Amino acid sequence: MKITRGIENAELVTNTIATLGSYDGIHLGHRAILDTLIREKNDRGYNRSVVLTFDPHPQEILKRNNSSIELLTTIDERLRLLAEIGIDETIIIKFSFEFSQTPYSDFFTNTLVKKIGIVAMVVGDNHAFGKNREGDIAHLELLARTSGVDLIETPPYLIDGVHISSTKIRHLLEQGKVHQVAEYLGRKYEVSGIVVEGDKLGRVLGYPTANIRPPSNKLIPCNGVYAGKVLVGKEVYIGAISIGTRPTITDSKERVVEVLLLDYTGDLYGKELRVQLSHYLREQIAFPTLEALQSQMGIDIERVRALKR
Repeated sequence: MKITRGIENAELVTNTIATLGSYDGIHLGHRAILDTLIREKNDRGYNRSVVLTFDPHPQEILKRNNSSIELLTTIDERLRLLAEIGIDETIIIKFSFEFSQTPYSDFFTNTLVKKIGIVAMVVGDNHAFGKNREGDIAHLELLARTSGVDLIETPPYLIDGVHISSTKIRHLLEQGKVHQVAEYLGRKYEVSGIVVEGDKLGRVLGYPTANIRPPSNKLIPCNGVYAGKVLVGKEVYIGAISIGTRPTITDSKERVVEVLLLDYTGDLYGKELRVQLSHYLREQIAFPTLEALQSQMGIDIERVRALKR
């Protein structure tokens, strides 16, 4: 997949089909749009399929309701997923407050049509973009008709009657419901980070863990102990994952992500771990002694092994 950073660096390719959005999470609702994009490109013989997305996320800049946002997928994760899906090109628009003031009609005509070369556009049912979110479906239909652009609208994507959205997935992660999140994403929720040095207490307890440092704007699920898989390069291991403040050991409020790779031997410092969370096992507990913590860690590991089966 070709990656173009900055709308100013985009090339004009006639007969392009595109979609536009933050696509944070790339959940199954997003996949329905992206799959339609690829299918229409192939069926109608368009020259390329393009996703236009943003970095940083618009909410990181606009802070609607005086709040920022924690991402389901960082820009690097998003790009990897889009490449795996089969998108021809992703154009990353650097989002700023100044950009947010661009009238949608100007952006559609001058950027999408004249600069990118789109002749077709795929959107979801809740599409809204531009200054004051004026680029809703009704406005977009009028612009598309005037410009001769074929507008393809995908219906709402429902699972058991629930409209899948990034907001719903965030709420589920805040409750630790990673199993349900996996149903909405079509894959396990992933937290990645470089292994950094910790206090090495895990070695003393007989369960050496790796501390990872995820990006600061990545949404980390609620505190607790989880089961999952851990990717180290191309190798995959079963893992027990602890997220929280380590109340047995310290009174610090800093949240950390500790990963225990079952049946792994070797040095992990400086390596990137991709942690895919599959099950929430239990809440975080302050144990009265290190021996009690050690005993519980053994129980947790047995539960992780059982879930593998």
